[in-house]
Amino acid sequence: MKYYQIFKDVLKLLKRNKRQSILTSIAIGIATFVVLIILSSQSYTFNALSEDMKIDEHTTSLTFTPHDKLDLEGFTDEDSQIIQKQTGYHPKLISSSYGKMIPVKLNGNQQILSFRTEHNLKENHVELPEVLKGKDIHHIQNVGQVAISDKALMKLTRSNDIENGLDKVLTIDQRQYKIKTIYQSSAVKEVIPDMIISTESEKAILKNHVFYDEMKVSTSKTSDIYRMLAILDQKGTHRERGTYDFIDNVQTYKDTKKEANTILNFIAILSSISIFVAGFGVMNAMFSTVSERSREIAIRRALGAKKSHIYLSYMIEGTLLSIMGGIMGVISAFIFIALMNLSGLDSAVSTIQVLITLAATAILGVLFSMLPAMVAANKNVVEGMK
Repeated sequence: MKYYQIFKDVLKLLKRNKRQSILTSIAIGIATFVVLIILSSQSYTFNALSEDMKIDEHTTSLTFTPHDKLDLEGFTDEDSQIIQKQTGYHPKLISSSYGKMIPVKLNGNQQILSFRTEHNLKENHVELPEVLKGKDIHHIQNVGQVAISDKALMKLTRSNDIENGLDKVLTIDQRQYKIKTIYQSSAVKEVIPDMIISTESEKAILKNHVFYDEMKVSTSKTSDIYRMLAILDQKGTHRERGTYDFIDNVQTYKDTKKEANTILNFIAILSSISIFVAGFGVMNAMFSTVSERSREIAIRRALGAKKSHIYLSYMIEGTLLSIMGGIMGVISAFIFIALMNLSGLDSAVSTIQVLITLAATAILGVLFSMLPAMVAANKNVVEGMK
């Protein structure tokens, strides 16, 4: 009953000083919100990664790499039929977004550049790069036009100045192509080619030949994959002109997920410092409260209240402020995550993550209330009555 009465008194005191209580709780709430949103980004990152790599489809991409990178001979329909006949799987031939290479000349300087069409990029779910200069990549439709990355242009000109790159003429397979677009290259996304050309230009360069450098099969069983590679090594159409391998999407996903998880956890730990900082706000508010209530504390002591009662009441008050702030942060985070999910960004936080975050706010509330509570409990009664 004694502790229940102390708890009731604390609630009355919080109501009496609403503005300070609300502002202190909001500070804790914002810190909690930030931590949970960063934790929820883990779910979004892993889901997006799984979707991009099509992990749930349980597919594997067999690859063909020519010994000569200018050799544009890859998988054939005969290869597909052999795999289907001997394994029962129905493979699909694919042109990747990065595998085609060709010599390109500009003012006498020749470089080997990769090229693809916009359709190739869409087929491989690769977003179009950012345009730096010139017209939109969608408008590269004519045979005599080309879009080129800034990095590829610098290789050809041996200069980092791309301002005058538009309308320069490239020579590709004895044909001339005008640069109409310069786009941003990527040091991370290797799937973005050096040049993006029209479908008609690709047909002219390849002389209507289709270069398939990937074969997608609906299995992720390692034994079946190596069996297919063994078949291709023995019976593949161009087995003497290159090597067969496969892209282990599952292992790549696991490795990438592990690295991303380490980074995101580190960011979450850094963001949790905000809760620690907000804890100082609780301590500051509690010290202010103790100072304002000096006379009240002295009267309670004079009427027989023990030091332990005073200490406990201020401990409860500080902890309640932290817990209320934590709950506010959790509710705000859930609302924000729901809005993210409605917009198509699939994210979530686990129950364990929420409970740990709330526990952290409660523990910090206790820790940062201890010193103000000790000051309040040891207030001089005579001085407090003055």
